[in-house]
Amino acid sequence: MFIHPVSYEELNRLITCLNTSKSAGPDNIGPTLVKSAYICEPLLHIFNLSISNGIVPDQLKEQTRVVKIKSSNFTLYINMYVQVIIIM
Repeated sequence: MFIHPVSYEELNRLITCLNTSKSAGPDNIGPTLVKSAYICEPLLHIFNLSISNGIVPDQLKEQTRVVKIKSSNFTLYINMYVQVIIIM
């Protein structure tokens, strides 16, 4: 499978679509900072280097598990909880 390199325009479009009300990831860099800082060029270099080498840094593979209640009426039963995995 071949993945095409990311273009500057594509990355810039995705950055402008970030929701600033969301929290920061494991790097503690929130979407507000990403949108306000000029980090498009460094991100573009990291992404394209990762694609060309076929290596994804471990920091980009992190995930967080969050347990949420399915229904507020039956909190005593373990099967009423659902596990949500957030890949960062």
